[in-house]
Amino acid sequence: MEWDEPVISERDLARTYNGGAYEDPWAAVLDYQAVMRYASEHPNKGSSAIATALEIPRGRIRPWLDNGSKPDPVHGIEIARDHGWLEATYHNREFQALNVLVANVFSGGSIRSDAFHPSFALNHQEYHSHVIDALEMTGLEFEFHHEDDPNRATEVRPTDGATVLGRTLATLGAPVGPKAKLEDFTLPWYLDDAPFEVREMFVLSYLANRAIHHRDKDTVHIQEERSKAYRDELAELIEDVAKEPVTSGERMVTISADAARSLGLQSRYRFPSEETE
Repeated sequence: MEWDEPVISERDLARTYNGGAYEDPWAAVLDYQAVMRYASEHPNKGSSAIATALEIPRGRIRPWLDNGSKPDPVHGIEIARDHGWLEATYHNREFQALNVLVANVFSGGSIRSDAFHPSFALNHQEYHSHVIDALEMTGLEFEFHHEDDPNRATEVRPTDGATVLGRTLATLGAPVGPKAKLEDFTLPWYLDDAPFEVREMFVLSYLANRAIHHRDKDTVHIQEERSKAYRDELAELIEDVAKEPVTSGERMVTISADAARSLGLQSRYRFPSEETE
């Protein structure tokens, strides 16, 4: 894939939807486009004539022509296009935000499988968490949840356009549904061919939520209960970005002190050797 080409396709986004009468939701998009194009070229033709000409059931296209309704995938594509997500290349500001949000789904968020609503837990920086900056870059409004619940992390959730954002993140490889139940859990496909800056930002966003620092050493850990294959994949990505040793083990990824320094990771402890009183 070329770096100056759009990363997300309309077809992939459409296929996150239920196609209704269509086995393939993308076919609904193609039919809708064909009907609208034919109607514009033949303004005197009614729904019956158009249905006959295009060999599409009249009952399916009449709401499109008479009421201005649209298949759900078409509506989602239009919203994604309006936000610049479908035109975004690896170097666009819009894709930078999506990349950070995908990393946050992996490391501190989720996408509901029933409606594709994404939510993101704030990390130790609370309302200064980088995920808020990323959501602001999308142009979507958002709101906070569980702020007064001491037993739950505060979450930030987009409001208008939330489901289209969730579907867009899913096309990029973000996991959908309870992550603990997902068997085929792997890093996003787009990282394989992405520029270094994209891979680096994914890693740093991931670590901002999951890095475990220590008072007496510069080594950093990530606790990962997922498969050994996923831990190996994650360690390989971090090592590729840091250019220093990163290893995976039993339920843990270990980022060496050299790798942590290369990544610019700042310990949460101002004085690592000082014991807490």
